[in-house]
Parts: sequence; C-alpha cells; structure tokens
Amino acid sequence: MPSDLPPGAPTPAGIGNCRECAYLQGGTAEICYRCARQTIEPLAPLDERCEVCDLPLRDDGTCGNPICSWDDRLFDWNYAIAMRSGILERAISRFKYENARGWRVIFARVLVGFLDENFRTFRPFDLIVASPTFLSSDEAREYDHTREVILAAREEAQGRWPFDVDEPPSIVKTRSTPRMVGLPWRERKTVAEGELRAALSVPDPGRVRGKGALVYDDVFTDGFTLNEVARCLRRAGARAVCGVTLTRQPWNR
Repeated sequence: MPSDLPPGAPTPAGIGNCRECAYLQGGTAEICYRCARQTIEPLAPLDERCEVCDLPLRDDGTCGNPICSWDDRLFDWNYAIAMRSGILERAISRFKYENARGWRVIFARVLVGFLDENFRTFRPFDLIVASPTFLSSDEAREYDHTREVILAAREEAQGRWPFDVDEPPSIVKTRSTPRMVGLPWRERKTVAEGELRAALSVPDPGRVRGKGALVYDDVFTDGFTLNEVARCLRRAGARAVCGVTLTRQPWNR
C-alpha cells in the first residue's frame, strides 16, 4: 500500500475492495495506482519482454507475437499496466459486461497514475483517445467502457494529460463487428482487417492531424485492433500512434 500517506491516515483497502475503501470518494490517482500495484499481476521484467507488445520474450530473445515483426505495422508500441488476471480481470469483466459502472473512476485513477509515473514516456503525446466501441441495440452493455474511463481520467488528471473528451470522439466505430474474444489470431486478424477496418472513422481529421495519439483500451491481446485504429488515425493525418492498456492478455499460441 502507499507508504507516503499522512500519519494516521487509513490504509487503502486494496483493489477489489474499493467499495469499502476510505479513499473511494476522495482518493487520488497516486493513491489508487500504488494501491492497485499491490494486488495486480506485474508484467515480466523490462529486459525480458518485447519492446513492442510487452509479451515475455522466448528463449531465443524474440517475440512470439506475429505483428511485432511486421514491417508495415502502423502503431509503434503498446504499454500495459498489468497482466490480465486475478482481481483486475474480474473487475474489468464486471465493468465491461455487467454494467458495474463504478469501476470507471478506479480504472481512470490507475491509468492516470501510470501516466504520471512514466511521464517522460507519455509526455510527447498530444491526444489520448479511447479505442472506439459501438453500442448496438441488442447489447446489454449500457455505456462505452473505454470512453467512460477517458472521461473520468480527464477529471482525475485536472488538465495535465490531453484526454479526448470532445463530442464526437476523435475516432469512432460506426457499426457492430464480430467479437474477437477467444478467436485464434489468424481469425482475429481477418476480422480486424475486414469488418473492423470498414467500421472505423475519424469525424474531424483536423483534430488529429499532425498529432501523436495514444490509444487507451482495457486489454491488449495481439495488436490487430490497435493496428486498425492506428491505420485510421494515420490516414487522417496523425504523425504517430501508440497504445496504453490496463492489461496485457497472456499469450496462447
């Protein structure tokens, strides 16, 4: 738990117990980020993971994720905060699929805390956008889960990070596409380069032209979604695109 709290201050309850935490309403990004780090699964050591996708390297020092070796990859890298496992995985699923909307604030604080801790890495970006979601009428989900975190993060950051909060968002998804969860990577690639590519749009290219864009999502699996988002942003004039995610999906070849 954070060690720099004032003497006598309550101990944070730990991620997963946020409802009972003394800092639920009045906490900060620094407190929530440091608290979360006590219970979420960390990534592999920096020198043992891929500099593009954060995947642990193979014994020969190479990455098993195909997209990392593409010459025409359109995003530079994606940095994840933690592995997709345990308490954090369950919390994301509740937020994303069970309308547990309160997690938006906690995830926003964790995101802002990560950006703050890695200020030099993220400082060059001019715009932090949500990976776009399309809400169809037949879905149980009541809100855009990535956009919700961006909106809450803007409030938490109080202007120190350039979150995309204008309407419409800088990049949008105009129609429903097949879910890629659980698909083999070749099928995920086919969906991404087909239906997803056709569904992405930048309403006002002037908002992204010449800018470095950082794309937020809740999970990074192989990068096919991020690559299509990067394609759309670059065609609208973005000079660079990278990603930041709450979690990195463990790799299953």
